[in-house]
Amino acid sequence: MLLTLAPFVVAANAPRVSADTTAATATTIPVTEPTYVYDLERDPSECIGFLPKPGCGKEPEQAGDRGGALQYLVFGIMLSGLAVIGTVLARNVIRRDRALNEGLKNPGP
Repeated sequence: MLLTLAPFVVAANAPRVSADTTAATATTIPVTEPTYVYDLERDPSECIGFLPKPGCGKEPEQAGDRGGALQYLVFGIMLSGLAVIGTVLARNVIRRDRALNEGLKNPGP
């Protein structure tokens, strides 16, 4: 409940600005076209498509870049998490089967 009302509380406590002060301080910022530079070995028109082609892309320069060390670390953590979950499930199934087998060998009164 608290999280759902938080945006309304923040909006209610926001400072009010009158229209006449914003008109006096408004300035125009020129809009320039962004220049996109592709750091590729090939022409960008050859590289844009559904499947990535060899030579299209760049080597990771930082650990957080695509294909960098952090991506491999996260993948390893995910695989180890799945391995832990699989191990716990297998142990619980084996424990349950042993308990059922003991119950069949030694029936109660």
